[in-house]
Amino acid sequence: MPKYHFEIVDGFRLEDPIGQDCHSDAQAKTVAERIARQIAEDIRRDDHDRKVIVLDDNGEEVCKTPIDDTDSSSAI
Repeated sequence: MPKYHFEIVDGFRLEDPIGQDCHSDAQAKTVAERIARQIAEDIRRDDHDRKVIVLDDNGEEVCKTPIDDTDSSSAI
């Protein structure tokens, strides 16, 4: 099963050295959306430049999901 890394960008980059197994890019995107929603709920800020970046095990970017206090469910 492929491993994906979910990194948080919030003025600096918080790397995910362990990662998480997901069946596909689509499942990894769903996990990223859930992480972004949780961060938006836990940390209310007007900084709309926050995002979750998903990398595959080769370090290739799979997707970016914005962390947005108003609507964190949409992905780029």
